[in-house]
Amino acid sequence: MNKPIAGAASAAVITVVAAAGCSGGTITVKEVPAAATTPAARAATPAPAAAKTAAGQPAPTVTQAAPAPAASAPAAPAGASQDCGSPADQGGISVNAVTSCPFAENVESAWESSGDASSVTAFSPATGLTYTMSCTASGTGYEVCTGGNNAYVEFPVTSAPVSSSGQFDDVSTLSESVANEQQAALGAAPSYDYDSPDNASVNVTLTPLGGNTYSATATDSDGDAGSGDTITVSPDGSSWSDTGMSWSGPDIYVDGGSTDFWTSPAVSDYS
Repeated sequence: MNKPIAGAASAAVITVVAAAGCSGGTITVKEVPAAATTPAARAATPAPAAAKTAAGQPAPTVTQAAPAPAASAPAAPAGASQDCGSPADQGGISVNAVTSCPFAENVESAWESSGDASSVTAFSPATGLTYTMSCTASGTGYEVCTGGNNAYVEFPVTSAPVSSSGQFDDVSTLSESVANEQQAALGAAPSYDYDSPDNASVNVTLTPLGGNTYSATATDSDGDAGSGDTITVSPDGSSWSDTGMSWSGPDIYVDGGSTDFWTSPAVSDYS
């Protein structure tokens, strides 16, 4: 007889086999493996549906455009675009758009002080910096200076007076000539104007007034003094003229208790 063992139904079936004809015989117990149980199959999880695309048309590629680079500032124009006071051809200063007038005026001043230098430095009040400018003559009466931070400065060149070759361009020669003129005039003066016991020598000092003119003062060896004479030298330096010297001192004649300030005559083109 086959008896299942409680609690082991899933593991094995115990079979008891009795030997025939043996009432008190041996009982053999066999363990018969239970039939293999096939586990229930799980329902398969469906795969996600693939993304559909239109037949023969691949999905488009999206490209993000980079921002366009900022446009760089245009270079300052070569040449002048504005004026400081008045255009260069009217005696002013012409500059470009990136050049301030105070800086341009400093450039012109630096160039004039340099004596026609090819390179000058000038301070810019607008930036608080000092810049180097290269200067060249335009060939048409203007100086053009460029440099710094793309600056452009143009101004007229005021021609320096050409030194003439005349003898009276030399101040020492001129003062000596004026002194000789005054000494000759004093020596020729009548006694009621000028009474000197001897032929007094005269020393003349000249002070430049500009435009080839000088203010002349003088002294003589007898203690007299001269003043008020204005000397003008001719443009070519070959001659000079004066307005006359006023003299005073111990040798000046005193008439009636009042001092007679004698004036030497003006001499023109004295050489």
